[in-house]
Amino acid sequence: MSLERTTRRLACLWLVLVLACVAHNVWHWAVQHRAPVTDMLAMLPRDEQRPLAAQATQALADAGARRISVLIGGGDATQAARAADAFLQALGDVPARHRVADADQNAWLGFYAPLRAGLLSPQAREQLGTATTDTLADQALAALYQPVGGPRVGAWADDPLNLFGQWLAERGQMSRVRVQDGRLMLTDPAAPDHHFALVLIELPGSGFEIGAQRALQPKLDAAVRAAQGQGATVLRAGVPLFAAAASEQAEREIHTIGLGSLVGIVALTLLAFRSLRPRLLVALSMAVGLAVATSVSLLVFGELHLVTLIFGASLLGVAENYGSNYFSARQGLEAHERWAMLKRQVPVVSLAMATTVIGYALLALPPFPGLRQIAVFSAVGLVAAFVTVLWWFPLLDGSGRLQPTRFAQWLGSRRALWPSLGRRDLTVLLVATAGLVAWGASRLQVNDDIRQLQSAPPALLAEQREFARLMQAPGLAQFFVVQGASEQQLLEREEALTAQLRGLEVGVQAVSDWLPSQRRQRDDALLSARRAAELQPVLADKLGQPVAATTVSPNELTPQAWLASPVSEPLRAQWLGRLGGSFVSVVLLHGAEAADTRAELAALKLDGVAWVDKVGEVSHLLGRYRELMSVVLFVGFALTWGALAWRFGRAAWRALAPTALATVLTVALLAIGGQVLQLFHILPLLILLGLGVDYGIFLLEQPGRAEVRPFLSVTLAAASTLLSFGLLALSGTPALQAFGLTLLIGVFLAWLLTPLFLPSHA
Repeated sequence: MSLERTTRRLACLWLVLVLACVAHNVWHWAVQHRAPVTDMLAMLPRDEQRPLAAQATQALADAGARRISVLIGGGDATQAARAADAFLQALGDVPARHRVADADQNAWLGFYAPLRAGLLSPQAREQLGTATTDTLADQALAALYQPVGGPRVGAWADDPLNLFGQWLAERGQMSRVRVQDGRLMLTDPAAPDHHFALVLIELPGSGFEIGAQRALQPKLDAAVRAAQGQGATVLRAGVPLFAAAASEQAEREIHTIGLGSLVGIVALTLLAFRSLRPRLLVALSMAVGLAVATSVSLLVFGELHLVTLIFGASLLGVAENYGSNYFSARQGLEAHERWAMLKRQVPVVSLAMATTVIGYALLALPPFPGLRQIAVFSAVGLVAAFVTVLWWFPLLDGSGRLQPTRFAQWLGSRRALWPSLGRRDLTVLLVATAGLVAWGASRLQVNDDIRQLQSAPPALLAEQREFARLMQAPGLAQFFVVQGASEQQLLEREEALTAQLRGLEVGVQAVSDWLPSQRRQRDDALLSARRAAELQPVLADKLGQPVAATTVSPNELTPQAWLASPVSEPLRAQWLGRLGGSFVSVVLLHGAEAADTRAELAALKLDGVAWVDKVGEVSHLLGRYRELMSVVLFVGFALTWGALAWRFGRAAWRALAPTALATVLTVALLAIGGQVLQLFHILPLLILLGLGVDYGIFLLEQPGRAEVRPFLSVTLAAASTLLSFGLLALSGTPALQAFGLTLLIGVFLAWLLTPLFLPSHA
């Protein structure tokens, strides 16, 4: 059977498989509306993952994804109120809350008042447990004759020591926001004459939705301008603001970097081939690789991580080498000659594909689910793109002669300008490389802190920091997850934790502050009743008249009643309820930013309590991946050497050495340039290994100085890579910038060095 007939049959079979993969993708993403996994900790080995921590983080993120908080003012309270009204008027129909009706305040007090007997502040509890009856009586009488003090609900005789008032006052101190004239207001503690109005905006949909961002942003900008027109300062905070900034930056970069890349690649293709067909077919091979890799990965793992999708999709850029090599080799040939050309090219391109797949397959060795996903995705995608070139391109590349262009001939002939290095030249190059590497090593800095990848606008970050200072808002990066076999055990464990945290002078925001455990309520009610009974005759004696006995209500506050009431709204997101076989809540902190404080908190050991430091955990994860990827890179070089030796024998080093030098020089130049090394500098080095070795294989297969097609293929592939990935060095996103800058330097060096290592007699 002829090669053409065999290829046609295989192409039809491949078409069926590709269509099945496309249908699977449509069903998974469009019909089932599934989304990629975004939790970085899901990439850890299973025994290192903490499902409760992941679910708690997701719950907090979901609660914050629709909320924007705005502080308006900076002057006196009247100006802040006037500016808030202007802000709300310009905001239009966007749901926002600023005013608190008297009925709402009364409902809040009405909810807790019947339960007052079981509500004691820690200070009141200690006082009732240690103070003498005479001391308590004196305090009660002082409150009677000098009534100016904390809030009091009801008559003096109902609560002589104002225990409920103390509990209310303590709750009030947990927030700097106060209700003044029916408005949510705040005073700057560092400048008491600076007042701010608080506006809470609740979006109907997620703040990550592009449509919601585009609908909100003009109204929010108009509202900010209206408030500033009243002479007020406006401070905004919330996840939707960062999501909007990220999408705006991404859209801007797509229009600039993406458009520039596309224009450059199309222009290069037209110059080289006088047709867009090669570019479209190369894009087709990469799209097929992406679709097949996604489908196979979903079948193997059941889900797909976002990092896998991004990293794997970028790796498929290596597949561009196969298509560029095909069309470069096809130039100058009639249609019927492509089959003989294909027969010659298959061993070369197969070796290039195999050496690349080897490197990525190594990612499956460590026990990291994320690495294994990336390994399967990348290997399958590259093989699928290779098969597309092998079986589809001969049938789709046109029926006539692919006439060489003048530009292609000129570009391919530039190979003759490169000298071949002799032993002395090679020694000089190695010494120069060693010098640069030593210089780079002396300046090398490594930092895996996830905050180094922050790409939000500085002005927005400054607003967020000032907002957090004024509000004394708890952070979401570090917190405690508490679990118990029952709701009451959960609350009791929370109470034990918060007592220790307050002893460390760390600010706490916990559900149990507003929903005490029933044991705590009963103990406090009994303590209050006992001391009230002791206090009654002493007060009667001191006053010279009977004092009515204080009645203790048997009512107890339950989680169900609390969750059903509006009073739970500010902390409802921290009550996660039943997860698996236990009940779970989250305790948030403020004032825990210092490294020493975080270390002290991490050292706390209590039953059912787990410390979560998302910044630390993700940073640690990035560091481990960086170290693992570095090891995988070295192993990849060793295995690639073995594959090259099978084809080229003792000359294999000529195909591998340029990429090895380009890799170490890239790291050295990044360090010399002041780049702080992290994971996103290491990942592109794996791509560089695949790309650079392909350059060596294509040129070493036809090393003659007069050969045009191999160098044309290599140069077109390198230029396309630089235009598609290298331009990411201009990105404002630190991770993409590091990725692009590494490839920009590495690919250029690999292309530049490879012809120098070809044999001198060629």
